[in-house]
Amino acid sequence: MLFLRLGLILILWLCSMSAALADKRVALLLAAEDYDYVRPLTNPLNDARALEKVLEGLDFEVFVETNRDLKRTRRALDDFKEDAKGADVALLFFAGHGVALDGVNYLLPTDADASSAEKLTETALPLSEAQDAIRAVAPVAIILLDACRDDPFSSGGKEGRGAAALDDDPPLENGSSRQA
Repeated sequence: MLFLRLGLILILWLCSMSAALADKRVALLLAAEDYDYVRPLTNPLNDARALEKVLEGLDFEVFVETNRDLKRTRRALDDFKEDAKGADVALLFFAGHGVALDGVNYLLPTDADASSAEKLTETALPLSEAQDAIRAVAPVAIILLDACRDDPFSSGGKEGRGAAALDDDPPLENGSSRQA
């Protein structure tokens, strides 16, 4: 909950700083609770709905997708890229399970299969794919992750706990970075 509050404070600050310049603001909120093969969660939908209200109050056009499998999650990202064309600010929020495996961060859609590392990489969404999608939409791209850091898998296999280090953003044409 503290993370969500801090994230909201950051969003409010960023939006107020760029309000004069940001004519079009869009947000895609992804929330997964009802997993097929992984322990279900209880708060992602509540968190997404709470954030939706805050963002709508800040004049964001908000798209909410809940309990989607990998195919539908990818379709939501593709649809968002199309719907968000011309946006000044784009925000992606994910609430659900996340995991790092072999140094790669994954967001787990509802059909993620953790029975083996191979199945996991086939059924989870690489965070980099979501990052690429949101960065393609607008000059200001914000990504908020509320991913459960507990190991959601019952086996003691190779699956990692928590998040792997994120790669640095490539510099913009003027040499500055996108990271704060």
